[in-house]
Amino acid sequence: MRNGCHHVFASVSSSTGSDLLLRDDDAPSGITTLTLNHPEKLNVLSWDMLEMLQTQVDDIAADSAIRVLVIGAAGRAFSAGHDMKEIHPHSSVDDTKALFEKCSRFMTSLNKLPQPVIAKVQGVATAAGCQLVASCDLAVGSSFARFGVSGIKVGLFCSTPAVALSRAVQSKQAMRMLLTGELISADEALAYGLLNEVVAPEELETETMDLARKIAINSNQAIRLGKEMFYEQLRYDNLEEAYDFATERLVRNVQYPETKEAIDQFVNKKRR
Repeated sequence: MRNGCHHVFASVSSSTGSDLLLRDDDAPSGITTLTLNHPEKLNVLSWDMLEMLQTQVDDIAADSAIRVLVIGAAGRAFSAGHDMKEIHPHSSVDDTKALFEKCSRFMTSLNKLPQPVIAKVQGVATAAGCQLVASCDLAVGSSFARFGVSGIKVGLFCSTPAVALSRAVQSKQAMRMLLTGELISADEALAYGLLNEVVAPEELETETMDLARKIAINSNQAIRLGKEMFYEQLRYDNLEEAYDFATERLVRNVQYPETKEAIDQFVNKKRR
C-alpha cells in the first residue's frame, strides 16, 4: 500500500464489503495510521475487525519503511470491545474460545511489533477496547475519552483485558476498574498510567502526530531494538540478569553504523 506519494489512503474491506478499517501511510515521515471505522456499532472488535487489524499489523511488521503506527477510531467511541452478538449464550464454546484467542493474538502482536504503537483515543474505550489502549506502547487521549472494563456489569469478568490493563496501570487501580466496571475519566486514566497525555478534543490529531513524528525522526534501528529490549528486560526477576541483557543490547546498538557516525559527530562537535 506504500508508494512515493506523500499520503496513501486505503480502505480494508470485510467480507461484507464495508470499510471497517482505514489505513493512511505517510511515506515521508514513516507514520502509518489505522482507523477503526465502524462508528454505528461503536467500533466493536468483531471477528471481521480483528481479522483485518491482524492482517494490517502483520503487513506493517514486515515493512521497515514504517517507523510508527498510530491506531485511532471514527465516531464518538474508540471501541466498545467485543461484539456481544458474537459471544451470546448460544455461541459454541469452541467459537467463543476462537474469538478470544484471535483477540489475544492481535493484542500480543502489538507488543511484538517492531514499530512503536500509539493509541489516539477520542472517545469511550471499554472492555477489549480498553485492552487495545493498554496494549499500545503509548496513548494520547481526548479530554472526552472514558475508559472501563465493564464486563462485570453483565456477569463477565474481563479476564483477557485484565492481562493488558494490569501491565499498564497499578494493580489496585486495575482491580478497582475490573471489579466495579465503572468508567474512569481521561484525567484519571492519565494518573493511572493508561494515558501519556490528555489534550483538548480539537488538539488530539495534532498532538498525537507530533508525538509520532518525535519518535519517527530518531534512529529506526535503535527504536526497534529499544522496544524489544524494554519489554524483554521486564520479564527478568533478577536485576543483575536484566542488566546483563540490557548491556548486551546496548553493546549491539553501539555497533550500528548510524550510531557510530552520530556519536563521532557529537564528540567532534564538543571538541570544537
